[in-house]
Amino acid sequence: MERETYECKLITPMLMHGEDTGIAELRPPAIKGAMRFWWRAIHGNLSLEELKNQESAIFGGAGDGNALKSSFRIKLSNMHLTTEQVNPLPHKQNSRFTISGYTENQNFNIELIGEELTQIKKIFELSTILGGLGQRARRGFGSIEIQDSVSVESIQNLISEINSSFSYQLNNNYPYIKNIEIGKEYVDMNVLIKTISSATHNHNGDGMFGSIRGGRYASPVYISIIKENTKYRPIITTLNATKGIDNQRLIDFKKAIL
Repeated sequence: MERETYECKLITPMLMHGEDTGIAELRPPAIKGAMRFWWRAIHGNLSLEELKNQESAIFGGAGDGNALKSSFRIKLSNMHLTTEQVNPLPHKQNSRFTISGYTENQNFNIELIGEELTQIKKIFELSTILGGLGQRARRGFGSIEIQDSVSVESIQNLISEINSSFSYQLNNNYPYIKNIEIGKEYVDMNVLIKTISSATHNHNGDGMFGSIRGGRYASPVYISIIKENTKYRPIITTLNATKGIDNQRLIDFKKAIL
């Protein structure tokens, strides 16, 4: 049995809960769910049947009528995290709406356990770079640092190591990755989070970049945050939109952040 422990640091507040939504709680299933999401996002070259079968073999699920066990486990440790009430909509500075969450600049450990972890580790590393955990993860919240330096090239290399057939240009009607961009430096994490929130508010009037009205629709634009020394930078991952999208508004939305 192999084990790999990652020392993780919260770059931005994490808004995650269990059954009691009033209490912050980081849970292994949510981490595995994020890994599953990004694994799917880089396998748009597969048919839906192939996608389902390979995904089930790694993460568990139904396969040929029989439940399949996940190929690995996740264990959390050093979970001495401080919580506070966090404003999930920072462009509304005077908002009284807050959510219990873990504050930034705190450390904890994530341990991966399985028979063969080579690919699992790469999937985990990719998921921490491109996405966060918990609510508002597509808008920079819940971003985690496990390594010092990230570039578009290093991300592309990591993706290719997981899926050598990966392509940005496909015709599947599926939310696979179409583009990855790393933006400019921000001195203050709170300024960057507010910038992302403001851009969403200004460009998402009709729910093109995510909505819970009239049927939930997840944003095809995923924004995470990395930290380099004392500076913060946004990573914007554009997924294939499963409904119509205005390309100029997409460009304007990302430009407001990058």
